[in-house]
Amino acid sequence: MKKSNHKNISCEEALKRVFDYIDDHIQNTSRDEFEYHIELCRHCFDRVEFEKLLKSRLQALRYKRSSEWLRERVEDIIAEF
Repeated sequence: MKKSNHKNISCEEALKRVFDYIDDHIQNTSRDEFEYHIELCRHCFDRVEFEKLLKSRLQALRYKRSSEWLRERVEDIIAEF
């Protein structure tokens, strides 16, 4: 594993950044710290991978034909996050 000059953030801090990371809304030092943490922490890495997969599948639902009720329900769930 490479040595990093970045501080190792806590799991709590990493989990606060998960969605910003997935949506590419964090940059520079914050991004490097986050990536260093998930490189070391299997739990947080798994959470990131789960959220990426969930987001991908939810986006795919938008392109498939589905009932209006289902589309509204998925949008409501997303809005709750």
